[in-house]
Amino acid sequence: MKLLFNDFMFDTEQLILYKNNAVVSCRHNEAKLLALFLSEPERVFSKNDILEQVWNGKVVSEQAVFQNISVLRALLGDDAIKTFPKKGYQWQLELKPYTNAELISPATNSPPPVGAVRGKRVWLLAIPAIVVLCVVAMLLVRPQDEPALTRIALLPLLIEPTNQQSPSINRELVQPLWESLNRAESYAPVAVSGVSNYQDFFHRPQKYINSLLQQTQGDLVMAAVVGMHDQQVSIRYLLKSKSGTWPVSHSAKNVVQLLDVMQKHLALVVNSGILMVDESDSNLLNARLKILYSQAPDDLVVLAALANSESRTDNHNNAILLVDELVAKARVHNDKTREGDAYVIAANAYMAQSLFAEAAAALRKAFEIFTAQQDYRNLALVQQTYSYLAFEQQDYDAFKQALILSMQFAQQAREPLLEMSISSYLSVVANKFGNKEDRQIYLERAESILDQTQQAREHYGLIYFYAGMYAESDTTAEKHYRKVLAILPADQKWWERDRAREHLTQLFIKQSRWDEALSLYASTTKLDAAEELMVSNIHAARQAWPPAEMHALSAFKLANLSGQKYSALDASIALLKIYEAANQPEKMPVYKQFIVKEAENFSFWIKVNRQALDRFSIMVKR
Repeated sequence: MKLLFNDFMFDTEQLILYKNNAVVSCRHNEAKLLALFLSEPERVFSKNDILEQVWNGKVVSEQAVFQNISVLRALLGDDAIKTFPKKGYQWQLELKPYTNAELISPATNSPPPVGAVRGKRVWLLAIPAIVVLCVVAMLLVRPQDEPALTRIALLPLLIEPTNQQSPSINRELVQPLWESLNRAESYAPVAVSGVSNYQDFFHRPQKYINSLLQQTQGDLVMAAVVGMHDQQVSIRYLLKSKSGTWPVSHSAKNVVQLLDVMQKHLALVVNSGILMVDESDSNLLNARLKILYSQAPDDLVVLAALANSESRTDNHNNAILLVDELVAKARVHNDKTREGDAYVIAANAYMAQSLFAEAAAALRKAFEIFTAQQDYRNLALVQQTYSYLAFEQQDYDAFKQALILSMQFAQQAREPLLEMSISSYLSVVANKFGNKEDRQIYLERAESILDQTQQAREHYGLIYFYAGMYAESDTTAEKHYRKVLAILPADQKWWERDRAREHLTQLFIKQSRWDEALSLYASTTKLDAAEELMVSNIHAARQAWPPAEMHALSAFKLANLSGQKYSALDASIALLKIYEAANQPEKMPVYKQFIVKEAENFSFWIKVNRQALDRFSIMVKR
């Protein structure tokens, strides 16, 4: 059934929301919650009703209900859903069925039906009585629904490698920070048991997140590293949910100041819902960051995150303006780390606009700041950004030199996993430049770092994936890709596993091994958008157009529901190719229109898909 309200139309079967005939980004649980409200618009749904019917009885925090209702109100208007204290929530907007003849458009000045006029008169007569009842209700029912505190699974604090020999750091820093984290009133701390070795959490949180959240019934996991350097105390931590990641660092002159800034930031962020946004939905994340910034314009971490987000969503001029503001505020607070971060963000924004001289100047400022602080970890990251600049200018020698220096800084910071990732990245780019000698040297170096520091087996997945990419024969490539699939758990989100499976799928398609290609996805109980698209590609390659269309449509729907515009655009291109091959041109316009509307915000996607866009005569504004 399709229902109209205000400027919106909602398909309750497909769970797709439209506004003025355009698809609105809406995640799956938000769409399910909207469908629930519209199924019985006069009913007041309790939190338990919603948890049972939207989450199917799955154990989740009540915070999930509040967050999803907040998102719907942000999309549809605050008056769409009403809260009844101690009872639940009820739909408020007038509904009417959608017919093909109707267009979704703003309200017109056409006269209301007779019944509506009569209803309006009754409503006007009832106003005095309603006002009295509302006043009485306000006096009698003071308590309001208060969101349950966000539950944070706290991992024991780690100590920076350069401070591990300090005899006083436990007493002076670790203990007071740990006690403060466990006494907080802005969230609900939860103890974690049975986790003894998690130093790689910052690099591979997906390895831990599912089991930790299940063990603690938490909403977030927090891992932190503390240190003392140059008369400053510091904490660097990562907040992680199933869908979002929030990296933070604070430093201060003493522990009291550090505790104050840390707890203020945690109080702001953990209950904001920002970590419940799928980090692949860059536009929604950007919108939420703007709201968070409006609430706390002096929080430098939020300001830096927004500047970064603006650059990643191609709003580079806005990013530069925010960087200027961040630099000014960081200087007022004498926060050199945040000032250095600002220059790195600026460099990335300049690079995206091919302003290479400006990017280099910004990186020099960041380098000077972190050198003065002897902050080797951030110096490694600055050199990584220098390498991106050299890559954009197609200067392999400068690229290589920047990353060699980056690895040296990572060694000084005693960050072996950072050093490993830099070495493997150098190997990949060497391969792009056709330098097979460097490709092999730096891949072997990355593997040697893992061996020497005795890292967990999951980290070798990256090495095996790149080895598969470099393989001279299909047989060798298949062997390496299968090793990746064997060591990385299927129930955890690993980029290397997803890519290895995609490459293996393409290899099987090339060899017409259709059943083996499909078997790579057979054990997955519920395919995501990317997986649906790969299955569609398999069927398209064997010219089985009906199943190819079915899976591509499913990929398009899932991507839109989760706000994954990249995947939705990829699915649109796949559907156009299917309809072209199946001689069904009448189905193509809707996806061409979608690409024209959505692709303008994704310059890299346009670049990658330029040939397909030209093939289908799609003109995308930039």
